[in-house]
Amino acid sequence: MLRWVNCGHPAPLLIRGQRVLPRALGCPPEPPMGLHGLLGPATTRTVNETVLRPGDRVLLYTDGVVEARRGGDEFGLERFADFIIRSAAGGQQPAETLRLLIHDILDHHSNRLTDDATILMVEWRPRPASSG
Repeated sequence: MLRWVNCGHPAPLLIRGQRVLPRALGCPPEPPMGLHGLLGPATTRTVNETVLRPGDRVLLYTDGVVEARRGGDEFGLERFADFIIRSAAGGQQPAETLRLLIHDILDHHSNRLTDDATILMVEWRPRPASSG
């Protein structure tokens, strides 16, 4: 079971097999950490849940990743997701996929980010059941 709270960033992406499951982890963003309650009455945060399957990858990222621009050309969510899918299909390990993706984003943005660009990918690999 994956549980998460969205504190002002784009909804995470769920990658199953060789594709992104559209809106599988969609949820409205809530105020960022530290601002919750300052912008109005404090309420409890919404905890989102989904069941992961072995091999699922969850990609969390900040808007600075997909909004990186070169001229008027945005890096974009489609390009971002496509990069991850192609890397997974090619057998790339997650750490190498993210390293190459970060280089691609920096190249696209002429090595000068104007916003934070943070990426975290988690792959669900359950432990084998012990026979005991």
